Amino acid sequence: SSCINAEYGGPVYVTFYGTYGRTYNFGNLGKMSTGSDKLFTRASSTYIGSIQCISIKMGTSNGWMPDSLIAWASYDVLHKAYFYSYYQWYSTNTGEGINEKKFCKQGDTTYSITATTSNRWHSGSDNIWASVTIIGSTGTTETGILDKDFHGSSTVRFVFPGMKDVGRIDCIIVKARETDGWLFTSITVQKVAAGSRPVTFSNHGNVWLDADKTRQLKLCNRSKKK
Repeated sequence: SSCINAEYGGPVYVTFYGTYGRTYNFGNLGKMSTGSDKLFTRASSTYIGSIQCISIKMGTSNGWMPDSLIAWASYDVLHKAYFYSYYQWYSTNTGEGINEKKFCKQGDTTYSITATTSNRWHSGSDNIWASVTIIGSTGTTETGILDKDFHGSSTVRFVFPGMKDVGRIDCIIVKARETDGWLFTSITVQKVAAGSRPVTFSNHGNVWLDADKTRQLKLCNRSKKK
């Protein structure tokens, strides 16, 4: 995560769950720094098949906020499992975060999110921690955090692999987790696949997102009820 003080120094243990079993307490992830990516590898004699879930358990009170975690096995490097953390702190100190959490993969589909910020005064945000839930004809799936600054009149694109295929895209829910208000004009969702078409949702009501006021905003195609 790029959040200030999101780094940690201390043991964090990972358990992998696959289609044929699981591994236990897979090592210690070591130290992570704010805004960094780090690759960890460990050997295991246990074949667990395709990775479906992971759990992380803190071994330190030093708080940590991961943005996302990606797991794969050396025997199946083409199939990675993506997990998104949604602005959650982790720590053995319950006053700072939760100690343990299990994540399960949503799917194997990639979606892109393109957000355009209004040109109104102060419409941008560098601390909104928003995510987008995509609602479709066959289910729902949620992106990770839109972890970039939003500047007035700018358009920013995000790509999220490891999501569920929701079929026809009908609606979105944009959720804010912080209070630096953001006013967007439109958000476009597209499945990253040959022949897919983008679906654009416009903020016709000029609704500001802010965790203290409008925490989430649902937008639908005009043919769908909100």
